[in-house]
Amino acid sequence: MTRAGAAPTRAAVHGLLTCGRAGYWWEDSEAGARLTRGDAEGVHPVQLGDGGDGSDGLVPLAVHPADGAPPAVLRGWPGGDYGYLSEPQAPDQVLARRPALVRLAEVASAVGRDAGPGFVYTGFPPGARLSAPPVEGVRVAVHRLGDPFRADRPVPLDVGPGALLSLEATADPSAALLKSASPEGTSYQLLRFGGETPDGVTVTRLAVAATARTRLVLGADRWWHGEALGTPRAELRALRAGSTDPAGAERVVFPDGTALAWFWGTRRGVLVRALTGRGAGAGEALYWVDGDTLRPRLVAGGEPGGSFPEIAASPSDDCAVWLRVSARPGGASVRRMELLLGGEDEPRRLREELWPMPARRVTEYCTAGDGLRLPVQLSGDAGPVLLLEHGGLTALANAPLERALEEMTGAGEVSLARVVTRSLVPAHRVPQGERGYNDLLHAARWLRERVGPTRPLVVLGHSMGAVGAARAVLLEPGLFDGWVLRFPVTDLVGFPALGIGRHWTAILGDPARPDHRAALAALSPLHLPLPAHPLPPLLIQTGTYDTRADSRHGELLAQRLGGAGPVTLSNYPIGHVERFCEAASRRAVAEVTAFVRGCPPLARDLEGASL
Repeated sequence: MTRAGAAPTRAAVHGLLTCGRAGYWWEDSEAGARLTRGDAEGVHPVQLGDGGDGSDGLVPLAVHPADGAPPAVLRGWPGGDYGYLSEPQAPDQVLARRPALVRLAEVASAVGRDAGPGFVYTGFPPGARLSAPPVEGVRVAVHRLGDPFRADRPVPLDVGPGALLSLEATADPSAALLKSASPEGTSYQLLRFGGETPDGVTVTRLAVAATARTRLVLGADRWWHGEALGTPRAELRALRAGSTDPAGAERVVFPDGTALAWFWGTRRGVLVRALTGRGAGAGEALYWVDGDTLRPRLVAGGEPGGSFPEIAASPSDDCAVWLRVSARPGGASVRRMELLLGGEDEPRRLREELWPMPARRVTEYCTAGDGLRLPVQLSGDAGPVLLLEHGGLTALANAPLERALEEMTGAGEVSLARVVTRSLVPAHRVPQGERGYNDLLHAARWLRERVGPTRPLVVLGHSMGAVGAARAVLLEPGLFDGWVLRFPVTDLVGFPALGIGRHWTAILGDPARPDHRAALAALSPLHLPLPAHPLPPLLIQTGTYDTRADSRHGELLAQRLGGAGPVTLSNYPIGHVERFCEAASRRAVAEVTAFVRGCPPLARDLEGASL
């Protein structure tokens, strides 16, 4: 175990996964990125072998280790979602999408060799190139180690052309769980390989998910069904062994005041992340639920201020690994990597380092247009006020910026206001623009009244969070002194033709349907009428390799707003997710912090400042 050093370093942990009885994670710092393994013997660096020297600009996006065999590696542009998948025994590679694959104990060879170990993955037909990754044609294919990828067989599936596919391991070494999200809903299919069917795979349809907060996983030879996850109504039920029918499932009872956020299956049970306490006593905890007794047992956390930003477990493996951040006396905090092995009661501490303690946050509430009370976390009491909304990613997607803003807050250079909004409600379910897309505007009104007319107020939106940020400024530009849109989504009408936007129709709505299109156009920043009031200075940042929020979203909005106010459009050679190890990410962060520092208060009507 590494002891805490003298001072916290600028670093992030991401990409956790498990294999057998070991956990793996990426450690990202300004010195570079490295893959690390933690097991019962300690912590070890992982050598990736011949994965390229980086001269082509490609970096490892995902690594899939295997017990007793070299790992499969997905290499692509920094922060991207697509890359070339390779394994040492194959003579070629194939364009795939991360996280890419689930390993199988035995699959048939496509070139006449004996059956052997392999994996199933989401990728594209042979010939697809990273320089122009196709939107159409994502398929699930099976690969036998050592076979050419060009010979891989696609799995016959009954899914719509716009479905977003992802794979998860099961406890069965011959099966994988396929999750398919489409405008019609989210469904699960169990893929079992090596059967007597002509194509060697048996597809079994499972329960359809009721909402995006529904989860179905396999653990300890039974299915576990979660509903309303992340809400006070969340519950977890264990299905009868061998059954996929939710009817008759047994509810797992957790302590009062516990809100279930998410869960993962392992070989012996499930690991549950839960929210505990309220106010100053709020924190997070991990519970272990035994697959036989169905009784939850606290294994980590539960103290005020503690959190588990990254967790990994798999029903095919006999362990779980997580990143734990805990407060320390005296205003510091510590980051620990911990490993829970099957059959052990307590997690093993693998690595411990000082972690920057976030600036003290005070939670207050403003009121949305439909009367909902929105929590606003306030930090700092000096400098410009920066109102933050994030879209569909965790703060780790913005790790370098989050760290820089915390440092600025600690130095008294900026005050932060983080608001939790409902910005991913499907547009056709949004009455009159409320229920999420205007939540940020109501928070900005509340903040302006709170801080007065002379203190600079800047709003920042990332990804889907840029929709709410841009709407707030375009609807009431006089509230703000500046705005920042990072890797934004701005076109809610044309998004299916931009990058992988066609897969968002399950979340946002389908503009091909007239009723959905009208609702989307009414919410889309690119289609809102321009205000008569001059717009405050705007910084838009896009990523060359961003396939989630295509750079054309930012470019189109910059073109439209060019005559309405000062606009700076910057493009960086990165993807949607930033890393400390990338110089381009650090330059993008420096541009944001300089913009925020340099935003002077704009002249406004003192009497009209209280909204």
